[in-house]
Amino acid sequence: MSTQSNQTIFLTTDLTARGDRPLDRAVKLAKARDAKLVVFHVLEKGRHDSAAVEAATAEIELDLDSYDIEADVIIERGDVVSQIIEHAEASKAALIVAGVARIGRLGDLVMGTQLERIIHHSPLPVLIAKNRATTAYERIVAASDFSSPSAYAIAQGSALFPELQTHIINAFHVPFEGFLHSETATEEFRTEQHLQMEKFLEALKLTPETRKNLTYSVEYGDTCSVVRQALKNRHTDLAVIGTHGTGGFRANMMGSMARALITYLPCDILAVRQPPK
Repeated sequence: MSTQSNQTIFLTTDLTARGDRPLDRAVKLAKARDAKLVVFHVLEKGRHDSAAVEAATAEIELDLDSYDIEADVIIERGDVVSQIIEHAEASKAALIVAGVARIGRLGDLVMGTQLERIIHHSPLPVLIAKNRATTAYERIVAASDFSSPSAYAIAQGSALFPELQTHIINAFHVPFEGFLHSETATEEFRTEQHLQMEKFLEALKLTPETRKNLTYSVEYGDTCSVVRQALKNRHTDLAVIGTHGTGGFRANMMGSMARALITYLPCDILAVRQPPK
């Protein structure tokens, strides 16, 4: 990975057992980019005394010792989500690295309300580290429905990882396929999706380096299955997902498809929210 100096990697940790995954990834990114690492923790309600601060700081510093890396450790009180976003912005971070609440029995991600709120409200990309960071990222798969949020996410992902091979994939269904389903109808819609993809790519403001490493495909099927297969076929360890920038705290506040992808894809996820206009 090319060095990107003067960059800050902002890791938020809840100090649970699964915190080793985002810590692994944040350290690897910081070292590869010669970037500053900030490790941030918000104390639980009721644990606001100096002893709690010292205990949390000591736990984080103990974890950092094994990585041979220096970091700024910040312990705060208050609302978890607002504190994370406020401090990440203040540190001028390139992205926020976060973990997951837990992994379900079927291997799906159980995000938890706090992670979903961070993704929904953060103006910075949020890297959700599901797996141990045994290697640096090599390839990206970006899911696109040709929308503005997906275009924004791809642009942000390519800016953060300009040297990585990026594959943009679109999944499509044939409208009224119960009546129209045939190989001819499917191929006609595939051709139309290819034309839309070409227009979508033309509108993206990507660097020459990113365009050189860019491929794309259009596949018939449901989005989650199509993207999962693309990840498997290309041995990809990072997916880029665009989320909606609308307000409110609804259950589907990120958009149902974005939420499904973030939940069920097996790799690390870079979730990018397009700022509200």
